[in-house]
Amino acid sequence: MPMPPQQNKRQHPRTRVAWPIVVKVGTRRYLSVSVDISPHGAKVRTKALPKTGTTVELEIVPPEGPPLKVGALAWRVDTNGQAFLFSQDIQHPLIRVV
Repeated sequence: MPMPPQQNKRQHPRTRVAWPIVVKVGTRRYLSVSVDISPHGAKVRTKALPKTGTTVELEIVPPEGPPLKVGALAWRVDTNGQAFLFSQDIQHPLIRVV
């Protein structure tokens, strides 16, 4: 018997985008790229691999409008990137809000 498709269990769906992101950990800066993003967090492909619980600064560069700067918490590391939880919600017309 076939399994039913899994539902996305995310409370806040993410928008898949590949935007440049600068990850600042202490005094070091890492040019990175997003995998997906929501108003509450993002997954990022980066060489910066701060430990879970580390606070960082992110500068997100969308294709339209000014860069978005936000503090974030290193949440977890997955096979396809580092997940960050933003310290405050961000808003941009290209980020889906549900």
